[in-house]
Amino acid sequence: MTTTAPMTMNTMIHAAFRRDLDRFLVALAAFPAGSRQRADDLVRAWRNVEHQLRHHHQDEETIFWPVLRRHGVDAALVDDLDGEHEAMVAALDAASAHMTSLGTEPTAERAASALAAVDALRDVLERHLAHEERDLEPISNSLEDTPDMRAAKKAVQKAFRGQTGTFVAWLSDGADERVLAGLRSEMPAPVLWVMRTVGGRRYRRSIAPTWR
Repeated sequence: MTTTAPMTMNTMIHAAFRRDLDRFLVALAAFPAGSRQRADDLVRAWRNVEHQLRHHHQDEETIFWPVLRRHGVDAALVDDLDGEHEAMVAALDAASAHMTSLGTEPTAERAASALAAVDALRDVLERHLAHEERDLEPISNSLEDTPDMRAAKKAVQKAFRGQTGTFVAWLSDGADERVLAGLRSEMPAPVLWVMRTVGGRRYRRSIAPTWR
């Protein structure tokens, strides 16, 4: 019988980005014109995924990629990915501006503009994630047990202090079995439960219902 290894934390995060952007595409296509409540819900959910996306890529640029460079990873590969980050940030800025506009005036026209901007971001981000998963993820995984990589992971955990519950609840929301297996491989079951139900209560109350 063939078994599938649990996902890495990086690919779990990528799965959550894909899931959320797909959710926004569906929600914006079906936006009920004039609905202030729906606009507010979507903007609140957008602020979360925007924060997660910016935080993740800043961590890569400032914490993980310097480690990879020190270990001799092809500088051209990292430079290419860095350029893709710049394109992603530009697309994210545009999508966020349109989502803010929808929150200000929840019209069908603004929902359509937001939909187009989120769709453009989805395309830019997917190309980057696929590139990273294909060419960088195997190298990063090979360095998993090095002191540099362990220190990098601790630095990310420190940067996320106070936000871990929201992060875990967000990753888990609507996740498939591969993501849930990956989370179980990262932390003991009791810790995962506490993070999702207690630490993640703000996410579960104010953001998760947007997708129900």
